[in-house]
Amino acid sequence: MSENWSGSYLDTTMPIPAMRDVRVFDLAVALEPGMPRHPYHPPYAYALAKKHGEGMYGNGVSSAMEVLTMGAHVGTHVDARGHVAKDGKVFGEREVFDAQSASGGLEVASIEETGPIIGPGHLVDMVKLLGRHPEPKDGLGPDEFEKWFADKTPPGPGSVVIVRTGWMRFWPDQDAYIGLSTGLPGVTIDGAKWLSSRGIIATGSDTMNYEHKPSSAIINLPVHVHNLVENGISIMESLNLEVLAEHGITDFLFVAVPLRIKGGTGSPIRPVAIVGR
Repeated sequence: MSENWSGSYLDTTMPIPAMRDVRVFDLAVALEPGMPRHPYHPPYAYALAKKHGEGMYGNGVSSAMEVLTMGAHVGTHVDARGHVAKDGKVFGEREVFDAQSASGGLEVASIEETGPIIGPGHLVDMVKLLGRHPEPKDGLGPDEFEKWFADKTPPGPGSVVIVRTGWMRFWPDQDAYIGLSTGLPGVTIDGAKWLSSRGIIATGSDTMNYEHKPSSAIINLPVHVHNLVENGISIMESLNLEVLAEHGITDFLFVAVPLRIKGGTGSPIRPVAIVGR
């Protein structure tokens, strides 16, 4: 994908099947005050700044509007390639320490470089794979991916792989959902390499931190580094995958578009899975 996506266009090839009747699954959580967030990120706040009846246009017509504030990594979101750096460098071996500012954000690898995320989608359901709710000790590595895809369409170039751990059951309990005291199940570094070797363009999970955290004492981000810094693979977090699982959907067309936030380290998204009836 071009490093100059924003305001331009995307040349790509994708196998979009002809669908007359489709079902569209919403994969986003609702944005609402008090929603879970990592303590590193600003909370979501909302206020109805103008109520109906406070300002009239005439002929009985009124309008309402709001003001909201939030961090770009709150709720269902996608990380920009520059969200994480390794030794001062972001994707493309670009120096970032001198290419950032408080008011302008990132000058390189910002969310403006991330185009629409569109491609064949694949759901990996850890709950079904393990036959139980995963625990923080449980990781998704090559063996687990091989087992899951043994009788399913495997990911290939341009694919989007999303992982259901079942952790959304803890939403909206912030402490339980974030897992700061417990750790989180998720994709291991070897699992991330298994996916990247197949040419995926994006991946995500229903947890606040995409990668496997068997212990809350672990503060390193090897999977983020592998995906974002080394391969430019988008990471999405806090996806709501429960409805897909309820309907037994594992293959679909995935679509998500980040906001055009100049200098942004990430963006809220409202991803959807489109399935032919």
